[in-house]
Amino acid sequence: MNQELWNEILAFDLDNPPSEYGFSVRLAKEYYWTQDFTQQAIVEYKKFMYLAATSDFMVSPSEIVDCVWHQHLIFTQSYQDFCLLLGKQIQHIPSTHNKDDFDKFRQAKARTLKFYERDFGAQPKSIWAYNDMFESLNLGKAQMKLRTFIIVGILAFICLTVPAYFLLKPVYVQINNPYFVIGFIVLSLVTLLLLELYNRRKLKNIVTEFDKDSFIFHLQPFELVYLKTQNLGNVINGTVNELVDNGTIVVQNKKLELAESNNETTNIAQLQVITILADLGTTSYDRFFSSLVSKPVFGNVSNSMDAFLKYFNKSKKFGNLFYTNFIVLASLLLFSFTRIVTGILRDKPIYLIVLFTVIIVIVMIMFLKNLTKQIATTIIPNFYKNNILSTTQIENNWQWRYFLSGTAVLTTSFAPLVTTVVQNNSGGNCTSSCNSGGSSCSSCGGCGGGGD
Repeated sequence: MNQELWNEILAFDLDNPPSEYGFSVRLAKEYYWTQDFTQQAIVEYKKFMYLAATSDFMVSPSEIVDCVWHQHLIFTQSYQDFCLLLGKQIQHIPSTHNKDDFDKFRQAKARTLKFYERDFGAQPKSIWAYNDMFESLNLGKAQMKLRTFIIVGILAFICLTVPAYFLLKPVYVQINNPYFVIGFIVLSLVTLLLLELYNRRKLKNIVTEFDKDSFIFHLQPFELVYLKTQNLGNVINGTVNELVDNGTIVVQNKKLELAESNNETTNIAQLQVITILADLGTTSYDRFFSSLVSKPVFGNVSNSMDAFLKYFNKSKKFGNLFYTNFIVLASLLLFSFTRIVTGILRDKPIYLIVLFTVIIVIVMIMFLKNLTKQIATTIIPNFYKNNILSTTQIENNWQWRYFLSGTAVLTTSFAPLVTTVVQNNSGGNCTSSCNSGGSSCSSCGGCGGGGD
């Protein structure tokens, strides 16, 4: 292995020069990738390009590596500089899916694996074995969308009211209203409690079935903050507070300004914060916050986490869990609805049971809605807290403490400004939505090892 060349390749900064919508930010946005996965994919792309530069034969990228390659080709000057460093102009050869090309690309893939293991060891499965970031979750797609199932379920509920009435009427005429209401309240509470315990156990089991090198086990603190709170504003607050905490930003008279001699940053998000504050000058946090919330570096956090949640909710495993909850709750509601019909036909007072039925319908809707977010807001954050994070990580990293404790760890001078922004923006939730649960680029055959 040419260690000197590899060190130079590894040190090559694809984000140079830094910008608001630079290489890694754009790459993450295009494919809904997390921060760590994006950086890992970039490293694997560099390994692939090293193999292409040092081999006289064609080598072939994975789908994910090819996504990075496609993105780099768009940044023409950076790509040219990279090829100069490699000492070879690496040509991108797309797959035409012709039979004549099939054997050539198959050999290139086998050759790539051999060269990779020789120089770098085992290939990371999350990058080389899957077509996109989300496949490592091992979640098959559900045959029926949740919305479709709900519509079918409502129609089935309506159809079942008639046989349920004739089946339950002989029992209901023997039970007076106060006793029925009390019994139904107890049954409802017990059912909801048992479902909650069942859901948590099933969701925890699903998480343990994810590949151990999956992106979900390598989330950054602020990504978990967004999962936990479903509010991008909390990510922005945490980023700004960290700069206040280290003295880069100064809070005076409820205004923010850059310190004169300390403008240190450790990541792209902090650089974005400093750049905007430098443009605004001394400003209120409300105005500053409004300028930050639309920036891609923050939007990528919500995009990737929303894409994960959407992908998860479309899965067969979650679908089966949701179907079970819906059927149990609909069956419970059928008891109440049938009681109302029985009361109407017997000219009995039904106001109390109608009131409680309306309440239980609202509770059930909220319960099912919470179920669609529970993997994000509860299960994964608790999994990190109980199974992944160590005491040393928490003590030595403010971001992890912020994930665990929330606003309680905000700097004293900055916390009141956050409260003001929250109050001013209480009418909306600072989140972004995505249109797909991940993306995969088209297949690439490989590259010519010989180059031009």
